[in-house]
Amino acid sequence: MNTHAPAMAATAWAQHLAAAPATPTRLSPQEALRVQRYQERMLAALQTRDRCALRATQQEVLRSAYAAKTPPALRQALRLLVWHMAACLPLRQDLYETGL
Repeated sequence: MNTHAPAMAATAWAQHLAAAPATPTRLSPQEALRVQRYQERMLAALQTRDRCALRATQQEVLRSAYAAKTPPALRQALRLLVWHMAACLPLRQDLYETGL
């Protein structure tokens, strides 16, 4: 049994995380505006507690992020936006009513 394998894997992972990103992490002004428009749509859906609108916008953002010619910086910004908005997703009302 090789007891050094987990330690070596952890070290390799730590080196990977510490490495500088290979792609530029700056958004163009047009890309920043695009992310901002998506964020405003999601915030509006959150304020009205419209889960369907929020989910639909999240799916639209993810489709946009994974389109063939999306630059890496924009893809990362859109993915982060969806993750942050998912954390704000309101609970379903029927969960309160049934006590689950």
